[in-house]
Amino acid sequence: MSNREAYIQKAEAQLKEWSAQIDLLKAKGENLAADAKVDFRKKLDEAEEKRAELSSYLDQLADKTDSIWDDIKDEAEEKWNTVSKTFSDFVDKFK
Repeated sequence: MSNREAYIQKAEAQLKEWSAQIDLLKAKGENLAADAKVDFRKKLDEAEEKRAELSSYLDQLADKTDSIWDDIKDEAEEKWNTVSKTFSDFVDKFK
């Protein structure tokens, strides 16, 4: 298995975990006061958007060859870190 394939598998597993956590947080969000729901929804939309962007990016990576992977690995890491921080901030705020 190449580094690219391993990275994609790891990222896909994390995306599935984030999706499950988002579903749990959505249920908790239903019990928030009206003003808190607005903030919750905004942060949830941001987290879901970033997750979708990463998922789309991973689909594109799957079509790349291993030689190209070395060239775009830093960009992939940057996207991963952005999504990870967005999600972490969201979970920390509404846990």
